[in-house]
Amino acid sequence: IDKVTIDAHPIEQSIVIKYQVENRRTRHATACQKLINLRDLNEDVDIHLLADVVMEKCALIPEGMRQELEQILFYLQNRNKRASKSGSVMVYYIFFVSSRDFGFHFANLGLALITGCFQSYIELFYEDTAEKNRGALNILELTKTTANLEVLIENETLIGALARVFREDWKKNFELATTIIRIFVQFSYYNQFQATLSHHKIGALCMNAMEYEIKRGELWAAEAKNEDEKTARKCRLAIRKQQALLAACITLLTNLAHDINVELKMVRRDIVPMLLRCLSMRDSAELTLATVQFLLKLSIFEENKTTMEQGNIIGKLLQLFPIDDIELRKAVIRLLFNLSFDAKSRRRMVSEGLLAHVAPLIESDAKALNLLYQLSVALSHCYFFDRTPNLYVATTGRGIYCFLIFLCCSKLSLLLDAAIDGRDLMVAKIVRSIAGHEGPTQDMFVVRSRINDKSLGLEFIGTAALIKVADWSRFITVHHKFKLVVMCGTMARQVDAARTLVPLLEVFLQLLHTMQEDDEFVVQLLYLFLQLLRHRELANRLMGPDSALGAYVIDLMHDKNPAIREMCDNALVIIGEHSQEWARRIAGERFRWHNAQWLDTVEGGAVMDDDYVPGMLFEDQFDDGFDLSNDEPLY
Repeated sequence: IDKVTIDAHPIEQSIVIKYQVENRRTRHATACQKLINLRDLNEDVDIHLLADVVMEKCALIPEGMRQELEQILFYLQNRNKRASKSGSVMVYYIFFVSSRDFGFHFANLGLALITGCFQSYIELFYEDTAEKNRGALNILELTKTTANLEVLIENETLIGALARVFREDWKKNFELATTIIRIFVQFSYYNQFQATLSHHKIGALCMNAMEYEIKRGELWAAEAKNEDEKTARKCRLAIRKQQALLAACITLLTNLAHDINVELKMVRRDIVPMLLRCLSMRDSAELTLATVQFLLKLSIFEENKTTMEQGNIIGKLLQLFPIDDIELRKAVIRLLFNLSFDAKSRRRMVSEGLLAHVAPLIESDAKALNLLYQLSVALSHCYFFDRTPNLYVATTGRGIYCFLIFLCCSKLSLLLDAAIDGRDLMVAKIVRSIAGHEGPTQDMFVVRSRINDKSLGLEFIGTAALIKVADWSRFITVHHKFKLVVMCGTMARQVDAARTLVPLLEVFLQLLHTMQEDDEFVVQLLYLFLQLLRHRELANRLMGPDSALGAYVIDLMHDKNPAIREMCDNALVIIGEHSQEWARRIAGERFRWHNAQWLDTVEGGAVMDDDYVPGMLFEDQFDDGFDLSNDEPLY
């Protein structure tokens, strides 16, 4: 109950209480109202005492609205003064009853009239079966309106009569029993009414009925196969009616299981095995849906999952596919997802062909995608993906995540094909992120590069080289150059690849001169030079007496950027070890710079840089993975 408001009736000497009641099943809020008729309100009535009486009679009004209630009472007292010595209160409910099926309509009925209707319905329960069923149908129609439920549940005689009739007649008449259970189902959607149902032991009655009817239904099913056509037809008709009763009972028990203590009592009475037996009765879609929904609720507990697996729940669920009913299909997928956290269950789902049913649903059902991910965890199941072509169709939206699943199964080629053939930028970013990880994923890229046909790429490059009229400046941006330099730095770590880069040294130096204002670009170029210098045979070619590379590195050794200084220091260590002449030049440059800094400080002139640290000229202050340890060989 929510959004309670109170107001004075515009004409009558009454208070109007408006509120909303939320249906826990549909999550739909229904607007309701009550009228509190202040029949003898006059100027002699004590407003404070009257407010106490009203709040006692109507529990809907919260204590925090007492002041507002007193103001409304005071307003009504002065609006219509009547001579009376005492004030009495009578509560009226507004009832709404559909006339669609029964040809009558109630509106604005007083409590006495409604009680009279109840009494007439209760009297029908002492007549024959047809009259009992008519009375139950009338009450069921009343319960379909949320505003009526509170009055109905408060009538102890009515609830007791319904429980008694069900207890006595459920074995004799399925229609009557089903109608009564559906009445209780309407109450069970609201937590505040479940205590009354528990008081009358409605849940226990349902459990008894389910246990008996399941056994009887199995006997009827066997009889329908062995007897003549006439008997078989009667058995099938009885089974259909019986399954409607079972569906209503399971729905009621599902709602009552909202209380965890009640659910534990049901589990102790073997509700899970009974539900598994109901799952085999696939003639009724209503029964199957109710059963799967209750099993889904129970599957959050490990003990229940173990019982379900022992009862072959996976095999029974897989027999339901393909499922046309959307609500049932979603419930089955969610139940399978809960069960898929067990490795044995996952293997069985895959081996029995669940992938073929789940794959087409990944674009429309998030849980289907989650289930598919669960099934892809074990690498031993990879070959099953090859047998499921539906998995390879989507490259956008949720399909991207599906491809990530295949990656777990060594399906990197699918990602690469999607990035190249589909020109999908997001997939390309995913591939790039994967390539940044060390370990087995690096080997996956190496295998892919070996099986690709490089001739096609060479032909495209050759074609581009012949196109002289194109404005290539539009295609080759600074960002492209940066990525090429980064790639060259990675290639230079291997001596064979580094040899192919040495002839391009002048190009790299020119690029360093051009991009000297871009610190990140300079860092990557210095990293490339450092990797080239680490190879002894290449260092001899690069560091001659007139090497421009050494001059550039010395020039940048005092840069303001710490990362650039770090990279230069590492490179100068190698250069100094390679040539005594270069070692003297480096030491002289360091001495001149340090001496100039010292003189400026002593003379009170320029102050050293803020990021200067004593010893930074000769010691490495930055840990970027390129430091040379004392015992590490240079080459």
